[in-house]
Formats: sequence, structure tokens, C-alpha cells
Amino acid sequence: MCYYCCLMNVNLFLARVLPFVQKPGRYIGGEFNAVMKDGRDLLRVALIFPDLYEIGMSNYGLEIIYHILNSLDFVWAERAYMPWLDMMERMKRNGIPLFTLESKTPIKNMDLVGISLEYELSYTNVLEILKLSDIPLKSGERSDNHPIVLGGGPLSGYIEPIAPAFDAVLLGDGESAILEIARVLYGLRGAKREEKLKELSKVDGVYIPSFYTVKGKKVFPKYESVPRVIRKRITKDLDEFPPPLRKIVPLTESVHDRAVLEIMRGCTRGCRFCHAGMHYRPVRERDPDKVVEWAERLLDNTGYEELSLLSLSTMDYSGIEELVPKLMEKLKKRTVALSIPSTRVDSFGVQIASQIAGIRKTGLTFAPEAGTDRLRDVINKNITEEDIFTTVEAALKSGWRRVKLYFMMGLPTETEEDLLAIVDLIKRIKFKGFKELRASVSVFVPKPHTPFQFSRLVSPEEAFERQRILKRARKFAKVDFHDPKMSFIEGILSRGGREIFDVIVKANEMGQIFDEWKEMFSYERWMRAFEEVGIDPSAYSGPFDIDEDFPWDHLYIGIDREFLIKEYERAIKGDKTGDCRWSRCSLCGVCMKMKVFNILKGVRA
Repeated sequence: MCYYCCLMNVNLFLARVLPFVQKPGRYIGGEFNAVMKDGRDLLRVALIFPDLYEIGMSNYGLEIIYHILNSLDFVWAERAYMPWLDMMERMKRNGIPLFTLESKTPIKNMDLVGISLEYELSYTNVLEILKLSDIPLKSGERSDNHPIVLGGGPLSGYIEPIAPAFDAVLLGDGESAILEIARVLYGLRGAKREEKLKELSKVDGVYIPSFYTVKGKKVFPKYESVPRVIRKRITKDLDEFPPPLRKIVPLTESVHDRAVLEIMRGCTRGCRFCHAGMHYRPVRERDPDKVVEWAERLLDNTGYEELSLLSLSTMDYSGIEELVPKLMEKLKKRTVALSIPSTRVDSFGVQIASQIAGIRKTGLTFAPEAGTDRLRDVINKNITEEDIFTTVEAALKSGWRRVKLYFMMGLPTETEEDLLAIVDLIKRIKFKGFKELRASVSVFVPKPHTPFQFSRLVSPEEAFERQRILKRARKFAKVDFHDPKMSFIEGILSRGGREIFDVIVKANEMGQIFDEWKEMFSYERWMRAFEEVGIDPSAYSGPFDIDEDFPWDHLYIGIDREFLIKEYERAIKGDKTGDCRWSRCSLCGVCMKMKVFNILKGVRA
């Protein structure tokens, strides 16, 4: 079917079905600040978030790539998201493939399809998107007429379980890399698929899975022309790339329905469980004066009444004390609220939060993670019980009456005493006088490229037993628990190799999609998928030897294995490691090997 026939079909289809599906605004497009171009003679790109519109519209990484690509006069980047079940059923029944929001072009007709990989349980959605787009699931089964399918995001550093679905994977930051990728593909329009992949393999940070073979757990290059180890791309100075200032304003309420401005990328606190803290190193802060200027322009272009400052740990931004008063002065004139995603566990964090909240104090969020100082030292959280209660008392004194706490269970060396200490901590905080206290407890999942990649993943049965102990805290607070079965599958999808791809395909064939949603997740189906493929999921639980091969060893995010081993050994001994922004270099490898440095307030530290 020709392009114009497809376009007409999509528009007629939408006219018929939109009155009968939930939230039709998910599929209309035409939002304020969406980019429209004449698509003739341009490189056509579809950027896809493999979840619902209202979730994907809040993904900042995809937004960055969207605006960078559309700044080029030879590229038109558009968006697509996973349709909900009602829309998906109607699309399949009417033979309508997945299409872009901007031009309603079928995804299969694009030159490049970029899929953001933010969480492992979205892998079945990735396969469903390819099926909805009439694109073969495996890279090797695609013809020259199919688009190049590119993966990116934080999971790119351990992509092997879903790697066969991608023609190429971008490891690391995308600002400059996506420009190179676009130029390569624009110059090779009409070329053979193999030629495009060969040229893309020359772009630093780009991994072509089909150019590599698997022997045991190790991944090796098939050709001498491709690197043995792919090194991640790092945007060395964020100020060289202004943030997206024309944010697309969604047609339906999104999960983070506000103006968002990234003020800092990376974290060097060194929490040993945290993949993001390792993946996004080093710290790169924006200049505070530029942040204020960009914030005003962003609000002018969107009309939002709330601005959120984005980073892994916004309170750790070294210029926060000077930035907040400057921003508040500008925002008060506009009657715009300022929000910061999380609060540091110290009195300084409370002070800044109080300054932002003013009179209206809704609630504070803290993450002690563990119940005892001993276990917090193991995970390198670098806060003590004294710090926690000093913060709690400062919050009460400043007028806060609602607090939410985050904890993990299943951490390395955890004992029943550590779990009972969480209950006791919640009880003592409640008795300080808070009107509302909530706690959220997740199951620790050992992630690749972290010091705890060698650790054991607790079984669902063990996790449920630990939850039984922690439920005692419900006398004092509303306590929510993450589903251990979901965490177990997430752990296997994190630690597996390419052999897991067949399991993901099988689970998807059995009907698994939207696995991140509790009501859609089926542990039983996943277990049947493992059984039918002939893989024992418990083989991925660990613990693993420190010299063991891993399926992600060929993907270098800048953190040396020697550093991870040293940190793992320090964890077992309960030794802490300082933040290299304020103490000595921890020799993680990223600055020396990648030739980058921590940048504080826009200046090299």
C-alpha cells in the first residue's frame, strides 16, 4: 500500500474509533509545540516510548532527542507510544499498523526507529510495538526496506536479553551521538542495510548486536573492523546543549504534568545498589544563571504553572542555595510553583524544601533504604540514624506533617535484625508527631555495572517471608510493598544474556505486555515461558564469583571492574567510600578512562 493510502486509512480509522476508546487524546497528536515539517527528502525518524502516551510524554531523554533531531533541517523526528488494549485490538482488527502522532505515518515507513529502554519489564512491549509496526522481531530477518531499529537509554549497558530485536544500540548520552547517527543515515538513504550498519558501527558508542557472537556468557566481535569493547558516549558539558525549551504540552494529563528542566546529570554518592549512579557518571551540573534564564523561556513556551528541577539527586546540586532564591523570585511573579523530586536526608534538605513550599507544605520524601547504620554502611548510603532523626525533627519544626520513606529488602548481608529495625524506625518516626506517615518497600535487584552485580537475588518466597516481618510496621504507617515476583523477573532480565530473548518472545506470544503494570503482569506465564524454552530462571539468581564472565562485559560504561570488586569487598566489610566531589578520587575509572571530569555549577571541579 502506498504512503498516501496508509495515511488516509489511519485518519479514517481514527475518525471511526476515537469515540469508543479510553483517552482518545493519546492518539490524536497536534499538541502545542509538536514539530511539523514537510517530510519530502528528509530523514524520517520515529521516537518510541514503549508504554502509554501519558507515561512516555514525561520521559525527558526522548524529549531531548526529539528536539535535537528536529533542530536539523534534514531530519523530521516524530513520536509514537504503546496503544492501550482497546485501541490495540481495534488496530489489529482493521489492519492499521502503529503510526506516528505528528503525520500519522506508519512506523514501518520510517528511516530510523528509536526505542527508549527505561525498565526491563517493558521488553515485551518492545516486541509488541515491532509486531504492531509490521517489522520482524529479529534484526537478521529484516530487509533493506525496513527501518533501522535503534535502542537507547539506561538499559543499553546490559542490552543482551533484548539485543536481537535491535539493529543498533546507543550506549550512553545521546546529545552528540544522535547527530552523528542522523548524518550517517541521511547520507546512506537507499543504501543496503548491511552498509548502513557498517557505517553506524564506526560511530563511538554505537553497538551493532548482529556483528557480535556469543560464546558461553561472553560476547565477541565477528569482524576485526568492529571494536571488542563498546565505550559509552558522554556529554562532557551539558551547557553546550541547551535543554528542550519548547516542551510538547500533552493533550491528556501525563504522570509528570509540569515543566521540567534538567539541572544536573550524574551522581557520585556511590550507593552500591544504584545502577543510575554508576551509569550516568560523572557529575555534570549546569550553570545556575543559565538555569534561571532557560526556566523563564521554558515557562514562556508552555504556560505551565509548575516547574520541576530534574536530576538523580537535585538537592546535591552544588549551586542549589543560590539557584532556589533566584528561581523563586522569578516564579513568584508568574505564580508558578517550584518542585524538587526528592529531599536530602539532612536538615539542609528540609531547609531548601521549606523555602520552596512556603506556607503550603504537602509532604517530604526521604530514602533511608535500610533500618540499621550497619546495613546503610554496607550499601554506602552514608547517612546515620542520627542524621535521619535530625532531619525528621527539622521537618516537624518547619511545619511538615506528612512524610514518605523508601526502603529496600533483600540487600546483601541483610538479617532479620535489619528488617525489625525498619519497623522500629517507622514506629519512632511516627511517634515524633507526624499526621501521615507512608513507607514503600521494594525488593533489591542486583544490577549490572554496580558493586552488587556479584550479589544474590532473593527468591519470591524469601521476599514474601521478609515482607511478613515488615508488615508489623502497618500499625504505625501505610506501608506499600513491591511485588517480589515482578522483581524476580526484572532481575533475570537484567542479568541474562541473549538466550533470554527466546523467553521474552515466548512470554509475549502467551499474551504478556505491560508487565510493569501489576494487573497485567503474570508470573505464571513467565515461568511457563522459561520452562518451554528450557531455561532455569534460578540460574540467574547468583551470587556470582568476582572473576566470572558476564553478558555485559563488552559494554563499557566507564566504571572499571576492579573498582566494582573493591567496592563489593568494602561492602561486605561495612567500609564506606566518600563522594569524589568532596573527598578524594575513588578511582572508579570514568574520568581517567573516558577523559571527562565532574563539572560543578558549569565549571570543571
